Order: sequence, then C-alpha cells, then structure tokens
Amino acid sequence: MKPVTTFVGPTESFTPVKDKHIMVLVCGNFGKACIRLGEGAKQAAESLGWRVDMVDGRLDPTVWNRAVKQAVDAGIDGIVSVAADPNLMGEAMAAVNAKHVPFVMISQSPKPGDVPGVRSWIRPDAVKGGTDVGTWIAADSGDKGSALLIDLPDYADIMKRNDAIADTLTKTCQECTVHRVTGSSQTVGTSLAPLVTSQLQQHPDVNYVWSPDDAVSNFVAQGIQQAGKSATVKLVSGAGEPEALAKIKAGTHAADLASPNNFMGWLAGDALIRAISGVPVQDVWDVPQRFFSAVNINDGGPDLTEVGWNVEFDYRDQLKKMWGLT
Repeated sequence: MKPVTTFVGPTESFTPVKDKHIMVLVCGNFGKACIRLGEGAKQAAESLGWRVDMVDGRLDPTVWNRAVKQAVDAGIDGIVSVAADPNLMGEAMAAVNAKHVPFVMISQSPKPGDVPGVRSWIRPDAVKGGTDVGTWIAADSGDKGSALLIDLPDYADIMKRNDAIADTLTKTCQECTVHRVTGSSQTVGTSLAPLVTSQLQQHPDVNYVWSPDDAVSNFVAQGIQQAGKSATVKLVSGAGEPEALAKIKAGTHAADLASPNNFMGWLAGDALIRAISGVPVQDVWDVPQRFFSAVNINDGGPDLTEVGWNVEFDYRDQLKKMWGLT
C-alpha cells in the first residue's frame, strides 16, 4: 500500500537501431488499462522515431491470430502483445518463431507448454497480487469474509490471481468462505451483471465480490445493485484505472489492486527495442503493484483519479538515458 519510489528495470545502456516498424496488439480496446499499456509501448518506440501500428484485438483470439500473422508476413520488425495470449495464436506464433520476429508479452506469465517465440514477459506477479487481495479481504472482514470470485478463463493470469485469492482465504481465514463463477470475456457487457445478481441470490452470505479487472467492474457493480446488495457487498477489483480509484474516494468501491500500466508499456517497449537492436533482454520482469483502499487513496498523488496509478519514480527519463536520448 506504500508508494513505489525505487526504479525497477534494466540498467545497461545501449544504442538502439533506427527506422523500425512495430505493431502493438491490444487484446481489446474495451478496457482503458489495456489501452494505456499499449500507449506506453507506443510512446517508447515513437520516442526513437519508430513507426507504430496500434491494433484493437476486439477480445477475439481469431482477430489476434490474423493481425499477428499479417504483420509478420508484411515484414514487421517486432510485436508487443497486450494481454492477447500467444497460446491462442498457434499459426501466427509459428510464423513469429520461424522468422525470429521479436515478440514481447504484457500482463501474462510464462508457463510450461507455452508456444515458442516470446522474448520477454512484462507482468505484475499474479500470485503476489492475489495473496495481497485475499489478505486484505480477510483483515477487512475480521476473518469472516465470504467472497465471490469471477473467473475469466481466457486470461491465464486472471485465473492465477483468482487461485491465489482463494488459496489465501482458505488457508489463512478459518471463518472465510469462497465462491467462484465463470464469466465470458466476449460477452461481459450483456452477461456479467445478471450472472453476479444470480450468484448473490444463490449465496446470500457473500459480502465481497472480486472483479478481475476494472474494465468489467461497472458490470459487476450493476449486478450487485440489481441484487439489492449495494449496502452490504463490497466491490474489490484490479488494474488501477482512474475511474475505479475515483470510486474508492467516493466510497462506492472498496479497494483496487493497481498495476502501473503506462510504466509496463514503456518497459515492454524497452524490451522490444533491445531485442530488435540485438541486445540481450530479461526473460521476465515483475513490475510493482500497489493496493488502494480508503486508508491510502488520498496518498496516491493529485492526478490519481485522472490517469491512474503509475509508480512514484521517473521511468521515462531513466529509460531514455539508457537509449542515449537525454
């Protein structure tokens, strides 16, 4: 819950190559956090004068596969994927791997059985974040919390985080209970609110609902309201979108597990720039996270509710210095 003031990232300076063309694939423009992740990578590459194509993946693996395959066939120099799972792009990733196109993944962790081709993974530690969420729910409830966790199986790290929340509550809170329900990422706009309402009616003991991303938390809130539970159920979510943080200030949102989205994008941009320039890159970067509730929401900076949380160190200048720009 404290400020993050120590730079996390590479320290080796190098000379980037010039005049490159990359693609930034955003899993879907539905979530503002995903857009800010992509914008961070775009800003990093454009600071070198590189050309950047931003692509909306529309939350559809078919679109992801087609966009990556077309970019590789057209001779793209590198790709950043924002939460678009490479394991769902078999044909495209085969082309990436065959042509040795540098590919950097944001907001997903590597695991056994992954398709080859990803050079670097930029992620918040889903297990650490989930443990923190579970610990907070247990403490806030006086060890009597009943939590409803919403699973979105299309996103591996969401499932990892949810497993960690459930595991923490089960092992550390004797009187806590956990309920889980599976949602569909492609129909959240129509299906999620009634799903939450139905679950709260089936499980009247629930007093916390975990929304796996701020992008869908409005639908979760609608479901809570439609069940008549707004006064008794606390909504907790993750991503660090400014709208969610503003709702904590307003008292309509209990807590948020924030990731530094713009910084993650710049760090992914750095990894791709290094890979394209023939410089070694680190396999995995764990970025900081910061948990916000009513206790510390007023300590997050004056623009927290306008741009979201984005660490308390100047990563842009740090990275630009290593690229020889300042």
